[in-house]
Amino acid sequence: MEMFYTHLVRMLDDKNKYWRRNTIILCDGASYHTSEAMRLLYSRHQIPIMFTGPHSYAASPIELFFAAFKKNDINPSKVKTGKE
Repeated sequence: MEMFYTHLVRMLDDKNKYWRRNTIILCDGASYHTSEAMRLLYSRHQIPIMFTGPHSYAASPIELFFAAFKKNDINPSKVKTGKE
């Protein structure tokens, strides 16, 4: 995860060094996003980040896509996934 964010920041800095002024990275509250190591990384790279609350799928539309993808595309037996 740290490698991804380091690469992302480099890429965004190369394209527009002011990207932090109008960008927020939205993450869920998973432990791999909120760990102390990741919080230090966000701070070190000055990454503007926001975490969604628990079970706030409506606040993160990509979660609805993932739910549909899991339900239909990679779940041919149509086993319930917990999100509709």
